[in-house]
Amino acid sequence: MTMKHAFLIMAHGSLPLLRVLLLMLDDERNDIFLHIDRKSDMLDGAEPLVLSKARLFLLEQRVDVRWGNLSQIKAEYVLFEEALKHGPYAYYHLLSGQDLPIKSQDYIHQFFGEHQGKEFVGINHGEEFEWDCRRKMMRYWLFTSLTRSKYGL
Repeated sequence: MTMKHAFLIMAHGSLPLLRVLLLMLDDERNDIFLHIDRKSDMLDGAEPLVLSKARLFLLEQRVDVRWGNLSQIKAEYVLFEEALKHGPYAYYHLLSGQDLPIKSQDYIHQFFGEHQGKEFVGINHGEEFEWDCRRKMMRYWLFTSLTRSKYGL
């Protein structure tokens, strides 16, 4: 028997797209953990999210996620923490609520079954990567917790 996969989803926007994603992941070999951004009202007054095969865990703890902020890591941590309570799982897949798989569940499970125990994490290094990091740091506001209205900027 193969171990299940955990799909950890951070959602904030489009409920119709999230429903499509959930249907595409609805497979008895999956458990789905869903974090909805605290700022989002996407589920207010909506029909319940119901799956027929996968177990769906809607997280009660909701983080106010800000782009490029440590709050993104906090939301990921909350998702992993919840998944570990129900695991272990063969693999943990972190997705946005805006993502859709381009392969079928059969293909995904076959691929990871053939590569059981392997991690698919990469690291970039070298001058080209360092330049890209510098370029991004020069262009983006790094202090996302500071707001114009709060500090009069």
